[in-house]
Amino acid sequence: MTAGGGFPWRWIIAGLAVAVIATTVLIPPPGTAPEEESTVDTIETDFVEENEPTGEVCVPDSIRVLVLNGTSIDGLASRTQRQLLRSSSDSTVILTPLDPSDTDLKPYEETILISHLADISAARVIADILGRPEDCIVWEVPAGNAPITVDVTVCIGYDIGEMIPDIE
Repeated sequence: MTAGGGFPWRWIIAGLAVAVIATTVLIPPPGTAPEEESTVDTIETDFVEENEPTGEVCVPDSIRVLVLNGTSIDGLASRTQRQLLRSSSDSTVILTPLDPSDTDLKPYEETILISHLADISAARVIADILGRPEDCIVWEVPAGNAPITVDVTVCIGYDIGEMIPDIE
């Protein structure tokens, strides 16, 4: 095939590209209704609502907690972990599958609870035990199919540093 007299592959490829672009623009994706009053704000709002954690109150059977010390107070993560373990009840068992350790960054002025589940009920239970308000809970669900090793991570700050008793 020569450049001057061969089969017009370039024209066929260009025609296919135009057809794909026209189809993409003119035909809505499956499962969407024809555009009537659709706006970008509505799409963004729907997306956020679908991915936000639910506000339902349900007490989980067990909660796996990782405790991290975000202060310079020695042994605070261990003391907090012991307090959480003592707070287990018949309805909710608190587990700590990992040893307490320090946060990567310090200092934390306020304690932060990170929920790794779509439902933040487990984080609410831990927040209640530690006497923290619900606004200290943030939500972080691992991307994809990454395994979840803990349900809640507690990053202890100075706000409760002195409140955790030193009981062996």
